[in-house]
Amino acid sequence: MEKVTIILNEGPGTMRSWNGLRVAVGCVGVDMEVEVFLFDAAVYAAKKGQKPPEGLSELNLANKLTELMELGVKVNACGTCVEAGGIKKDEIVDGVTVCTFVDLSKSIKVSKNVLVF
Repeated sequence: MEKVTIILNEGPGTMRSWNGLRVAVGCVGVDMEVEVFLFDAAVYAAKKGQKPPEGLSELNLANKLTELMELGVKVNACGTCVEAGGIKKDEIVDGVTVCTFVDLSKSIKVSKNVLVF
């Protein structure tokens, strides 16, 4: 099975990370192994308690990440970014792994493709 690493850099207030997660769903749909890495403001995508504007509930990225993990996608959040953002580990969606750049490097090494959003 081919693997793709998807790196997200923007938080839940933009469409870029949401689109990256949509691509992840598509990759799962064509039988690819998918690993997502949240960096910079994207670590807030894994924060519990998101409240998108009324009518835009699909933009709750924490819910989208949970759905992806249920499909077998591994989701990682940069430990340095989590700490710098003042996010406590218990505020992160269950199943998201706080990681390092070594973890990202290992994923990149074995991936056929790396996508950055």
